Amino acid sequence: MTKTSNAELSLTEPTPAPEPAPAPSPEPGPEHEKAVKRCCAAWRRSYNAYMEKSRGTHADKLFAAHQAGPAYCNAMPILAGYENIRDFIACLAHGILIGAIPQSRSGQLLYAAQVALSTVHREPKPPKPTPAK
Repeated sequence: MTKTSNAELSLTEPTPAPEPAPAPSPEPGPEHEKAVKRCCAAWRRSYNAYMEKSRGTHADKLFAAHQAGPAYCNAMPILAGYENIRDFIACLAHGILIGAIPQSRSGQLLYAAQVALSTVHREPKPPKPTPAK
């Protein structure tokens, strides 16, 4: 039997079970995809507008995709309210995956979403109505 270090032992110890997932939102599906679709449509419009004026070379396609990134970002939801922040993060993640948002900017945007989300949790709750006499 070979000796193992403490570091190797800690890697093989079981991890605690994850917390249960939150209950699904009332309207799952297309309702929550609207923001991502809006961002993709803005990207596509910008890309197509550039390509209409170009010769269609590979370099033109790369430049058109690069120029379409800001249009994608401009279509993202504002960071106000839980649903908008959630949709912003969805757009951000999708934009990173498709290359519309460069990695150099993604950290800033994710941090902005994180800060906005932390303020939502700290908003004062509306006062409870007093019972009528």
